Amino acid sequence: MSHLLADLTSYHDPYWAILVLLAAVPGMTVMLNLLHGAHRSSGRRRAILLILGAIVSAAANWGAFLASLKSAYPQIEVAVPLGHTVAALATSFTCSLLAVRIAAIGRRSGRNVLLAGSLQSFGLSCMIFVSMSGMVSPFALSYDLTAVLVVMILGAMLSSFAIWENSNTSRRHPLIIAVALGVGSIAAVGFGSLAAVLSFGDWMDAVAQPDDLTSSPIVVIGAAEAATVLVLSLIGSLVDNRVAARDKLEANRLRQLADSTFEAILIHRNGVVLDGNEAFSMLLDVASGGTVGLDIRNLVPDEALAFAMPLAGSRRQECEIRVRGGERLPVEMLSRSITYRGEAAVVTALRDISERRASEARVRFLAHHDLLTELPNRVLLKERLDDAVAIATATDVPLAVLCLDLDGFKLVNDTFGHAIGDELLQQVAVRLRACLGPGEFVARIGGDEFVILQPSGAQSAAASDLAQRVIAALSAAFDLQGRRACIGTSIGVAVFPSDGDTPASLLKRADIALYRAKHGGRGCFRFFDAEIDHEVDDRPQLERELQSAIAGNELALAYQPIFDRDEKLLGFEALMRWTHPTLGPISPARFIPIAEESKLIVHMGEWALRKACRTAADWPLPLRIAVNLSPIQMLQKGLCSTVEAALNESGLPPEQLELEITEGVLLQDADAANSIIGQLRALGVRIVLDDFGTGYSSLSYLHRFQFQKLKIDRSFVQRLSDDRNAQAIVKAIISMSRDLGIAVTAEGVETAEQLQQLRLQGCDELQGYRLGRPLPHDETGAFVARYGTEAALAQLQTLRERMASEVEQRRLAN
Repeated sequence: MSHLLADLTSYHDPYWAILVLLAAVPGMTVMLNLLHGAHRSSGRRRAILLILGAIVSAAANWGAFLASLKSAYPQIEVAVPLGHTVAALATSFTCSLLAVRIAAIGRRSGRNVLLAGSLQSFGLSCMIFVSMSGMVSPFALSYDLTAVLVVMILGAMLSSFAIWENSNTSRRHPLIIAVALGVGSIAAVGFGSLAAVLSFGDWMDAVAQPDDLTSSPIVVIGAAEAATVLVLSLIGSLVDNRVAARDKLEANRLRQLADSTFEAILIHRNGVVLDGNEAFSMLLDVASGGTVGLDIRNLVPDEALAFAMPLAGSRRQECEIRVRGGERLPVEMLSRSITYRGEAAVVTALRDISERRASEARVRFLAHHDLLTELPNRVLLKERLDDAVAIATATDVPLAVLCLDLDGFKLVNDTFGHAIGDELLQQVAVRLRACLGPGEFVARIGGDEFVILQPSGAQSAAASDLAQRVIAALSAAFDLQGRRACIGTSIGVAVFPSDGDTPASLLKRADIALYRAKHGGRGCFRFFDAEIDHEVDDRPQLERELQSAIAGNELALAYQPIFDRDEKLLGFEALMRWTHPTLGPISPARFIPIAEESKLIVHMGEWALRKACRTAADWPLPLRIAVNLSPIQMLQKGLCSTVEAALNESGLPPEQLELEITEGVLLQDADAANSIIGQLRALGVRIVLDDFGTGYSSLSYLHRFQFQKLKIDRSFVQRLSDDRNAQAIVKAIISMSRDLGIAVTAEGVETAEQLQQLRLQGCDELQGYRLGRPLPHDETGAFVARYGTEAALAQLQTLRERMASEVEQRRLAN
C-alpha cells in the first residue's frame, strides 16, 4: 500500500488532473438531473431518461479515466484496443444503468443507495482495469488488490452519498452537494485505481511470485469488487432493518398517540393520503386503515386544496369535506410541513366543527327570532321591512303591513297560567304561518302582538283577503293540554305608499288602525283612514293623563322579593304601577314607552328611586332594593347627584341599592354609559345588567363595563322545562358569570322544576311567582318582619339540633 499514496502524490502533469474534474463536473450534473427527472416520471419517459443518464455517466467516466491516465503516465501513449474499449464502455454503461434505475425507481433507503453507489463505482473501476489490461496485453496487469478494493469502497461511499443528497428535499441546494460528492467519487476511483497498478519494480516482483493475487487476471478484481458490492448492499440492508425497526417502534408509539387524540390526523403527499389515525377513519366513516391512498381532491373542495401543498409554518382554514354517502361535514383544518419516511409531506389535523356551526347558527337564529314561537322578532322585522320598502319604492309595487293583537289572550293567560299561554302563542304562530302565501312574512314583536308583511298583490284587496284568512284561522278553538280555549284577533292594515312611505310610518299607522279595530268590536280588521284615525290614536291623551297621574301621586311601586338558591330573602325589585281612574290598571309595557318618548320617565324614575330607598331604609332587615333605570334616565346629567341625594335623604347604605340598566343604554352611548357606571360604583351602588341574553347581548359588555350582577331574561327561564337550547344558554350564562365573579339572578321562576334546575346549575339569586309575587308598599314591612322571625326560628332550630348531636356524640365516646 506504500506505493498507493506515493503514486497519488507524484503526478507528472497536473493539467490532466484538472481535466478530470472538468470532465466529471458537467457529466455528473447532467446525470443527476436526469436521475431526478426519472424519479418524478414514469413509463416510457422514465426509461428514456434512465438510458440517457447511463450514457452520460459512462461517457463522463471514460473521459475522466483517459484524463487521469494521461496525468499519471504522461509518457505513455493512450491506445486502448477497440475490443477492450467496447468491453470497458459496456461494463460502465451497464453498471450505470443499473445504478440509476435503482436510485430512480427504488425507495430512498440505505440498501438501495449503497447498492446504486457501489454499482456506479464498480462500473468505473472495471472500466479502468479492462482498459489497462488491453493496453499491457499480452502481459498480465499487475495490481495491488487491497488498494483496488479500498479505492472502490471509497468511491462507492462518495457515490452513495451523492445519490442520497440528490434526493434530499430538506436541503436548500441538494444538487450542488451531490455533484461535489459525485465528482469526488469519480476522481477517487480514477486516480486511486491507476495508483493501485504496481510500478515496474513491484510488477517484476509480482511476476516472480506466481501465487500472489496481484499477478492474477483482472477477473479477480471483478469478483472481489462484486463481492464488495454485495457486502455493501448487505450493510445497507442491515442499516435499513435497524432504521425500520426503530421507525416501526416510533411509528407504533406515534400511532397510539395519534389514535388517542380526539382530532382526525392525516399525513399526505402530492394530494395522496399516506396515513391517518382512527379518528380520521371514523370521521370519513371508513374501515380502519382504509384511508391510505385516498385522493385529497375527493375529500375537499377545490378552493381548499391549498392546504395539501407543503408550506413554511402552519396554515389554518375552515371548509367542508365530503364523507361517505356524499355528506358534507364542516371541519377546521390545521396543516404544516413535515418529513415523513425521508421525504417532504404535510400533516393535517381535522376538527369536526358541525356542533360549533350548529351553535353559531342557533345563536344567529335566536338573535333574529322569538324564542317561544320561533317566529322572526322585532330585529329581523325591521330588516325585512326596510328591504321591502326599498324594493317597493324602486318597483312602485304596493306593500301592506298588518298589525295583529290577540283578543282574549290575557284572560287565557291569567286563567290557566303562563305555561298554557305560551302553548297558545305557539299554536297561534303555527296557524299564522299556514295563512301566509309566497313572499309573505310574519314576526312576533312582543306579548300577543304580531306583524305581517305582504310585499305584493293588488292592494288593498290582497291585504283584505289575508286579514280575513288570519281572523278565520285564529277564531277556531284551540286545544291547550285538554283545555278548550277560543280567542280572536284584531288587525290593523297600512298600505305603502298611500298610508306611509317609511317603515316607521307604516308600522305606526297600522298600529293606529289596529287600535280602531279593537275599539270597533274586536275580531275584525281595519285599514288606516287618515280622516278619522287621528281621533283614535290615544297616545297624546294617555300622555296627558300620565302627566296628571304624576302630579296627582297616582303612581305606585310594587316590590317583588328576590331570594338566594336556599330561599333566603335577599331583597326586592321595585316595579312601577299605574291604576287609571277609568281604565283601571294599565300595563307598564303600555305606559313606560309613552313616558320614555315624552321624557316623563325622568321624573318618574327619580320619584321611584327616592321612594324605593325610603321604603328599604324602614325595613327591619338590611335587605337590598333594586330600581330600574331607563336609557333616557341613565344618560341624563345629574343622575349621580340624584342617586346620592336619595341615599342621603333615606339613610339607606349605598351597598343595599342596586340599579338595573338595559343594553339599550350601552348601544346609545357606550363611552358616556361607562363613565356614569364608574361614578355610580364610586358611590358604592351595585350595577346590574337587566334582561341579559336578549336583544343585542354581547360578551364584550361584561368585559368593558363593571357589572356586579346580571339578570337572565324570563323568556329563557320559562323554557327550561322543555327546551334544551334554553337549558344550555342558562347553564352557559351561569358558568361564565361564575368565572367572571359576577352574580346571576334568574327572573320569571314560576314552577318547581324551573327552581330545581336553577339550583342544580348554581344560580345565585331567584325571582318569580314561584317564590313571591309583587307586594304593595304597605305589605313589605310585615313580610320582611315575618320572614326575619321565621328565619331566626329556623336558625335557632338548626343550632339546637347541632348541639343535641354533639352531646350524643360525646355520650357515645364516653
